[in-house]
Amino acid sequence: MCLFNELSLDTGESVGYRDHRRTDTAEQSHGRGGSIVQGQGAMLGPMHTGSLPQRSRVELRRAACSDLLKLFEIHRAVFLPYIARIWGWDERWQRGNFLEEMATASTWVVQADNEVAGYLQIQNQAKRIYLRNIALLPALQGRGVGTRLVGQLQAKAAERGMPIELSVFRINVAARRFYERLGFTRTQDGQTHIDMTWHSPEREQRGRERSVDAG
Repeated sequence: MCLFNELSLDTGESVGYRDHRRTDTAEQSHGRGGSIVQGQGAMLGPMHTGSLPQRSRVELRRAACSDLLKLFEIHRAVFLPYIARIWGWDERWQRGNFLEEMATASTWVVQADNEVAGYLQIQNQAKRIYLRNIALLPALQGRGVGTRLVGQLQAKAAERGMPIELSVFRINVAARRFYERLGFTRTQDGQTHIDMTWHSPEREQRGRERSVDAG
């Protein structure tokens, strides 16, 4: 059995570092909960998106050890511009941190026409679902794939009566607007990140009703 926390992205010894540079609350509060997804079929299967080119097929599957290098390449391509501006990019440190995130979260591979094109990473915690990362190659960005992924996660969260929480880089305005469009609201502004939360409309409606009754 392959365990991500025993792997190395280097040719030598394995590495694993904690991010001591993170200062925001959300980034420090990552737990080690299991997957939000119970069972192999919960989020597995084809996603058909009208905005994708004809004949394109986008699917989700659980990450395997053989995906590790490709997923890190995607991670680097997507997040390096922001991390480099905020902290500077330390390749070795990033590899170690990526391994730790793979070991402590549920990671799903996004495949487009059987090619690895991104990943979704989540944590199911006691009172919330934490959306750690969505990373898609440029070819899939702006085509509705990210919206569909978050929509599936929102449906699962609503079934469980849990909020979804996440944090985005302050300098990544496009990501913040994307989540705002999907119903997320800002809950805290940190030095490097903005924390955001989503509650199901039904939960928000019940909250308003309780407020009216209490008044």
